[in-house]
Amino acid sequence: MMNSIRVATIAFMLAIVHTPCADAQNNAAQSPEMKVLDRYVGSWEETVVNNPAAWTPEKIVTKAITKRQWILNGNMIENKGTWSPGDRTFLHLMTYDAQRKKYVQWYFPEESPSGQTYEGTWDAKTSTFTFNGMLVEGIHSTGQQKWIDRDTFTWTLKAKDSAGNVVLDMEGKCVRKK
Repeated sequence: MMNSIRVATIAFMLAIVHTPCADAQNNAAQSPEMKVLDRYVGSWEETVVNNPAAWTPEKIVTKAITKRQWILNGNMIENKGTWSPGDRTFLHLMTYDAQRKKYVQWYFPEESPSGQTYEGTWDAKTSTFTFNGMLVEGIHSTGQQKWIDRDTFTWTLKAKDSAGNVVLDMEGKCVRKK
């Protein structure tokens, strides 16, 4: 019994110690498309403004401290945080799909665990990602994430219904915590 506990403890400790090493080794062997995502790794202060639109008639400002890290052996970026006011948690994932040649993001707010999916491209000349997706049935969104410098990026998201009416108009700024 004691030996099996020791073996399990050693295996657990090796898994903890080995996982960051495996991610670092995989990151070194990543495609150029995946290396673009490395800029997201770190802790961030995020401010989001919901501008007046059909779903948000008044301007709303929320903030979060988030942490982005490589997961799944360096194949995906995980971003977790809690928006305040409101203490609403979220999970945000991002990767590059080599078969479709698209960057893909999934956003899971606690109030809508079915999530949202966005696909996009990277423009190295302008340091900008451009994404398209569907928030809910019939509501399409477009957005951009523009890198200002190594420690700052801004983003926008506009969602429109099938008649072209803007139902959601958001913008954000993310600053790396030092």
